[in-house]
Amino acid sequence: MAWRSSGTNNAEMVDKLKRYGVISNDHVEGGFRRVDRKFFVPRGNENIAHSDQPLKEGNIHISAPHIYGSAIEALDLVPNSSTSFLNIGCGTGYISCIVAEILGPNSLNYGVELHDDVIHHCKASIAKWKSNVVDDDGSISTIRFMDKTADIKLIKGNGLNIIESKGESVAGFDRIYIGAAVDKQALANITKLLSPGGILVGPVDDELVKIMRVGKLSPELEKDAASDSRLVDKEFTSQILSGVRFAPLVTLPSLTTTIPSSVWNPSIQRSYPPDFQQASMELLMCSNSCIVQPPPRQPRPDELFNAAAMLPRALWVEILSYTHRKWFEPEQNETEYLKRRLREEKAKAAQAERSRKEADERCLALERECALSRLLARRWQSRLNALLSQQDQQGDDGQRSELFDGGARGINLDNRSTLSGLRLMLQQISGGHGEDEESVSVDEGARDEREVEEMDEEVDESEEEHYVEDEDDLLDLLADENESDAEEMASDAEGDTIPNEAVASVDENDSVVMEDVSNSIGKGYRSIDQPRTISVSSDDL
Repeated sequence: MAWRSSGTNNAEMVDKLKRYGVISNDHVEGGFRRVDRKFFVPRGNENIAHSDQPLKEGNIHISAPHIYGSAIEALDLVPNSSTSFLNIGCGTGYISCIVAEILGPNSLNYGVELHDDVIHHCKASIAKWKSNVVDDDGSISTIRFMDKTADIKLIKGNGLNIIESKGESVAGFDRIYIGAAVDKQALANITKLLSPGGILVGPVDDELVKIMRVGKLSPELEKDAASDSRLVDKEFTSQILSGVRFAPLVTLPSLTTTIPSSVWNPSIQRSYPPDFQQASMELLMCSNSCIVQPPPRQPRPDELFNAAAMLPRALWVEILSYTHRKWFEPEQNETEYLKRRLREEKAKAAQAERSRKEADERCLALERECALSRLLARRWQSRLNALLSQQDQQGDDGQRSELFDGGARGINLDNRSTLSGLRLMLQQISGGHGEDEESVSVDEGARDEREVEEMDEEVDESEEEHYVEDEDDLLDLLADENESDAEEMASDAEGDTIPNEAVASVDENDSVVMEDVSNSIGKGYRSIDQPRTISVSSDDL
């Protein structure tokens, strides 16, 4: 639930995000736990860093945790992959760090930000979160961590003016997040930065949307897409996640921004997609600079050879440096992409079905436990009915000051009020009519035995309608206590005589073990400040 995921610390905040269903993926949960929000909030807001609300100071702005949780869940991040991620309007860098933790060391992570003070705050926040070294090269700052966390590149520029025909934009990005609101016209330009199969999540006007690129239009169709929206619908699918309110993405100054492409070399081989890694490895393994190229002549069929294997390894390294990440990936048509998406959705549906069954089992167990607690409460209520009815009977006989032959002191008004209040509480727990009982339980005069009996029968009938099925099962669990409880009731009756009406209100299968009422009466009641003890056998629970 939105706005309800506040906590006193990061762990409590994540627990509530999980509890209210904002995040459900284990990898997303792990990313939130490993990146503490307190390092990224504007200065002076550390005491409310884990509140579920947006925080802003000047140009520095961080969204509410539940917004980030919904966005990261919608991005469908693949853990420990070579996914490329672009954060337009990266701000404090909070979401970039969470994504870096989820994607792992083989991913690419870019952030575009326009304001210098925000970039400075972002660098300082990331430094407080994890040790790193910053390499500044003009408008590009590369944050290199001391552990296996993927590098984060911060680029000063305008996210609305990213050139799609240069740098890393040529290959496209697998995941894009927009940190400020854009209109639909600006969104059309940003979606061109998505690679086929990529996902974009961001606020469009007053809605948080998720856009997926199904495939890439041919050059002929791409020219007509501007005038025909139906062609765009074939290339992209969109989904509205929720209603939001974001500040708009700044349009001025209109800086032309280029996302620098990564130049391949063997040291960064791991950050490239699996297809690229396999192809480059095979090429380098086939290279052999020791073999000399034979003189040019028309070879016989049995003399044919693989010329690629004759090239030196250094030449292949130079050639591969001019390729981009998607160079060796086969182009997927719309049918192949939809088949892959169908397999992914089937896997998600299977996981959701397993989670639903587990939740149903937990709910069933909780319902049985609740029914057991209600039944035990009714047992205690029956005992209290008997005790209060016995007290009323003694009061009618003029024996309110002394009970029975022991000369014991009678229950005073405070004891009576305590028992009546406990009886009311048990009736509320067991599902009884609390308001009706309140009007008759706290009464100045003595209650008539007939009224007590009718009231108990009414409660029993209403309880039987709601819990008759559960009670049958629970009575089996409590059957072992029947004999011991019957002996206890018999021993109680030997010392003192309880009115028949009160005895009738005690259930046959009463298995709750309370303090021996008769013995307490025979020996004299305790003082008010002396604690009372009520115990339940382990079998009952």
